[in-house]
Amino acid sequence: MNKLNRLLALVLALILACAMSFGVVAEEAAEERTEGTLVYSTATLGQKFSPFFYTTAYDGEVVDLICGTSADLLAEDRGGAVINNGIDGTKVAYNGTEYEYKGLGNVEVVQNDDGSVDYNLTMRDDIVFSDGEPATIDDVIFGIYVECDPTYDGSETLYALPIEGMEEYRSGMDSRGNKIFADGEGDGYVANDLYTEEQYNEFWKFYNEEAGAAFAQEIVDYCISNGYNAPEDPVAACAANWGFELAEDATTYDFWDAIVAAYDSVEEAEATETAGSNRLQLTIAALGADYEVGVQTGEGAPNIAGIIRTGDYSMTVHMTEYDATAIYNVDFKVAPMHYYGDKALYDYDNNQFGFVKGDLSGVKAKNSAPMGAGAYIFEGYANGVVTLKANPTYYKGEPKVKTLLIQESVDSDYVPGIVTGQFDVNQPSISEDTVKAIQSANSNGELVGDTITTVLVDYRGYGYIGINADLVNIGGEPGSDASKALRKGFMTLFAIYRDTVIKSYYGDRASVIQYPISNTSWAAPKPADEGYRNAYSVDVDGNPIYDDSMSEEQRYEAARQAAIGYFKAAGFTFDEEAGKFTDVADTYEIMIPGDGQQDHPAYGVAVAASNVLAELGITLQVNDVGTSVWNNALEGNTAMMWAAAWQASVDPDMTQVYSSENAHGNGTNSNHYSVDDPDLDALIKAGRSSADTEERKSIYKDAMEIIMDWGCELPTYQRKDCTTFSTERVDIDTIPQDMTPYWKWYYEISTLAVK
Repeated sequence: MNKLNRLLALVLALILACAMSFGVVAEEAAEERTEGTLVYSTATLGQKFSPFFYTTAYDGEVVDLICGTSADLLAEDRGGAVINNGIDGTKVAYNGTEYEYKGLGNVEVVQNDDGSVDYNLTMRDDIVFSDGEPATIDDVIFGIYVECDPTYDGSETLYALPIEGMEEYRSGMDSRGNKIFADGEGDGYVANDLYTEEQYNEFWKFYNEEAGAAFAQEIVDYCISNGYNAPEDPVAACAANWGFELAEDATTYDFWDAIVAAYDSVEEAEATETAGSNRLQLTIAALGADYEVGVQTGEGAPNIAGIIRTGDYSMTVHMTEYDATAIYNVDFKVAPMHYYGDKALYDYDNNQFGFVKGDLSGVKAKNSAPMGAGAYIFEGYANGVVTLKANPTYYKGEPKVKTLLIQESVDSDYVPGIVTGQFDVNQPSISEDTVKAIQSANSNGELVGDTITTVLVDYRGYGYIGINADLVNIGGEPGSDASKALRKGFMTLFAIYRDTVIKSYYGDRASVIQYPISNTSWAAPKPADEGYRNAYSVDVDGNPIYDDSMSEEQRYEAARQAAIGYFKAAGFTFDEEAGKFTDVADTYEIMIPGDGQQDHPAYGVAVAASNVLAELGITLQVNDVGTSVWNNALEGNTAMMWAAAWQASVDPDMTQVYSSENAHGNGTNSNHYSVDDPDLDALIKAGRSSADTEERKSIYKDAMEIIMDWGCELPTYQRKDCTTFSTERVDIDTIPQDMTPYWKWYYEISTLAVK
């Protein structure tokens, strides 16, 4: 889990440690706008609006509106599940309401007897790009080859799928920059045909002298573009949000030096603290096309054998093995080859795919001026504003909003901007200040009123408390019944204090969840499901701890008694007269990343449980630490217990987080619980191997029961994301109903209307 993901987890846990201050957006009134114009405010844009190379979520939204969303080959529903029949449309229920989903294509998944799998894809034959050029399967194949090119350095990972012939196609070629790096600095330049001495020297000079500062600058840019810092903030302020204390006048060079000093090696520092790129990638990007172009290093296949054109509007992707997550990767982009590539260089039968293999310079040349078959046409970017015009040929109908302006702003100005009429839609961080600002703007004092309409949706991630089974066990046997009982004793006490503490910390901006999976996932157990129960709500004998008649104090006492039962089962001796255990010599520790400010939703949970445990003769030390200390302990597998948060992927695959192959520092070192259970491994494998959604849901429910039985994870909360609309200027009846993280405010943009 790199620093980018951990920062997101930290931000989930700390609720944007950068406090927002709501000030006046602008003294003057908003500019007069033409009829049918809508203004969406967002964070600083990276201005890389390519469907192949965008890097920030905000640039991705621009891409969605021009090239993606409903212009991707396959549609997805509100739960993030792929729609297999998008051409005719498929109805799927969500929250008791049936919605119909349509898309550009269909997919048929065929699992073959030899273990291989075919994804048979068909696209509509009536789609045209915004310049009037018809879209065909050749545009899709072009995009696949862009993302699978040996020199591709965008964020897509299609090339990692087990597509037949992929490795052979990508072998024998690498970028010139990668080749220089692979050859190493050594004793100096060695003459060869792939790069000159001048190129060699230029590469290593930048890599050694500038790439570290560029690495730190990317972190600074990430913090600013994601709203954690203001553009005018010094490097030190951004570094503080990344867990580093620097002098007030620090530079990015100083920031890089501090990062390196925190680790045993430069390589470890780089791998852990990245905001998305490493120094090699930053060096190649800075030096440009000469270093990005592919050079021949050996033999390679002329095509990808598993990418098979079967007609003008159909193709098959042949994979050597089944992977349940692959369905999300065959949701290919339908990007215009005639614009991003060269039609004269496309001849499928002769292994030409719209560009010269190893040279993506023509594709990258269009990064700042996108084109697609989406709802809008890109007009330009100037002075912090992207201007989009409705696409009259959009297959779902020309949007009612004729002009869509995407305007850069800062989080603290989002809500005031709606009040003053500068903005119509935005997505502010839902802090206490945000709530108060919205409520004060509405005459009824609510989140939905005459000035602002607020839509809250569950964020696609959740907070949790974890326990490392290798460090919290009995007799060095992490998987024994006694060890599980020990951990469940702690979890039972943590669990009972969640409702009160989370409500106090978040108000209505988060809710307590019961299973280790985001509520937004289609695989998440629902209260109406058979066997559903609250986390750690049964005693050591499997009997319910609580009943509906209990008061809050009675529930606390019931949890206390249940915990005593678990600790007894762990083998500890309980003195009934004294009311405490007499032989618990170990001191247990839970790390809370609150930076010493106690500002964390799990802090109150840990303290409340610690107080009860102290009465029982068990020491639980609550350590409120800085993020770097917390992070290093987690990555080093030295944290006994900790609080953190995950961002969930669309697919509920559990391999990375719970598979034994990633435990005890092995594999990706991402199973920090050290859960090592063959039954769980078998379920995880079965879940990845099935194409049946309902079967997978049942499999993952069983897997979650095993995880909870180990007593290694307690889901604590799922916070909310917020979208705000101007009630005065947006026709609220036309915004999407049942918005989710997978169904955003602009996913029905063709029917959204302004007043």
